[in-house]
Amino acid sequence: MQKKIFIYLFAFTALILIFQLVNSSKVVTYQVGVIEKKINENDFLQARLDTLEQAYFDDVYFTLEPNQQTYAYFNDTDIPALTERIKDALYAYNVKKGKNTLIPYAQMEGKFLFNKVKLLNHKWIIADFSDGNIWGEVLLQYDVNKGGSISFTTLSHFLYPND
Repeated sequence: MQKKIFIYLFAFTALILIFQLVNSSKVVTYQVGVIEKKINENDFLQARLDTLEQAYFDDVYFTLEPNQQTYAYFNDTDIPALTERIKDALYAYNVKKGKNTLIPYAQMEGKFLFNKVKLLNHKWIIADFSDGNIWGEVLLQYDVNKGGSISFTTLSHFLYPND
């Protein structure tokens, strides 16, 4: 009788071990699949991050803040504050009475106003303008004068075709 109990215990233990082996094999296979999926997803996200970083560095290449020549040109002044002063001086043309003198087009439906401004370097600005119906862009040269005043000169401009 004792022999039969040991045989049954041995068989039962063997079945439990086989079950555990098969089950753990499935769990390991599933986990390996999950890890491989996460690795592939991570590789995709890393490639996307690299692409976005390159696009960012390409975009900020023509801006004031990361440009070392700008800091040298403006004698290490507070560039973000200067950027805001220049933009404010340009946006001030939006509230002046009469025609915007930096945009050399006749007013049609309304006054041309600057919408978006980007400082390209220590001398040039590109700006988007519209009157609500007609859109265009203008390339401006700016100078920060000794007294702190800012002057602008229109270098080039164009209007988008109105459909």
